[in-house]
Amino acid sequence: MTASDGVKKERDPGIDLIRVIACLIVIGTHVDVMGTGDSTKLLIRLLLSDGVTLFFVISGFFFFKKGFKETLKRSLTNIVFPGIVVMFLTYLFAPFIKCDKSFIQCLTAPEIDFCGFITDVFSWGGGIRESLASHLWYIFTYLQLVLAYPLLKPLYTKDDRYRKYRWYIMAFIFANQIIMDLNMTGLISLLPIQISPFMLYTTPAMLLMAGAELSMMMPRLKKSSRLKEVRICALIVFAATLAFRFMLQKEVFRLNSTQDFYIYWNCAFATVESIAFILFVLSFDFRGNRPVQTLARAGKYTFFIYLLHYGIYHMIFFRMGPDWSLGISDLTNGYDTLLKEILHLLIRIPTVFFLSLAVSVVIVRFGELFRNRKK
Repeated sequence: MTASDGVKKERDPGIDLIRVIACLIVIGTHVDVMGTGDSTKLLIRLLLSDGVTLFFVISGFFFFKKGFKETLKRSLTNIVFPGIVVMFLTYLFAPFIKCDKSFIQCLTAPEIDFCGFITDVFSWGGGIRESLASHLWYIFTYLQLVLAYPLLKPLYTKDDRYRKYRWYIMAFIFANQIIMDLNMTGLISLLPIQISPFMLYTTPAMLLMAGAELSMMMPRLKKSSRLKEVRICALIVFAATLAFRFMLQKEVFRLNSTQDFYIYWNCAFATVESIAFILFVLSFDFRGNRPVQTLARAGKYTFFIYLLHYGIYHMIFFRMGPDWSLGISDLTNGYDTLLKEILHLLIRIPTVFFLSLAVSVVIVRFGELFRNRKK
């Protein structure tokens, strides 16, 4: 997701492919209106729940490879400032997105609350949850992780002497994540001992650290003669974790029909599934694979797709209605069949993705042209 991930060398098509898949999953989460009422809907929601988890882990591949000053500068320039600009434009043109005013009217007679906007920015995005920019919480979370960089960077040395300490930290956070899951879902009440989580929001840091560990493992993994075994084990772990997650969430719904925490990206199941999925994908060699390389080229634009897709989706939503399907699917009786549920996603996700990609390509190319002219 992060624009700072793109280093100036040959891009890894496997990593870019994961970026694209994660982006499609995030879009799927935002365009999905089906709910979680039955097993089919729950399975689809679980398959569309971990896009942010994948982005954090992939960001960890690159997070600790630069110094703090350069990391902070790149994060502010390529992530935070563009995110705040999109946030401001979303606030400014919200009436146009909702079809309440024309584009020109939003410019000539803006309704934006500048004090409210600044308050939302300096409250680390806390006030944007109910707005059309609600997805931009990620920007502020990522900035907090960058500011914590000096605390973690010393653990990554050339001789790798602190590996066991990194693993202690990740294991502690993961155990705490499991406890938090049990508390959030109410399943903790079924245990004889009641334990509260020590910390509530350390998951992104753990995911970045897990990505950094995977990055250091990749050279050995790529040279291994047992890639097939790694691939099979990763697939088994992914499938088993998904099945257990599905069964537990079904039980949670039985006990409390409104609690769906196991569908969230920051639960322990999401961590295990995402790492297994990344290992599975990166165990393949995509060099020379034209279809994958063509799709992976969009990985360069996934950050801007992330920034823009929410507004683009809502522009369609407010103009074509909540059940828009481009006239392809008959929704007279709602999503009453599995085929309609699948069509619902196959229509909306690619539509929003390709529209967002087109705008993102224009923005990135324009930025590159502007920088080249300055040189």
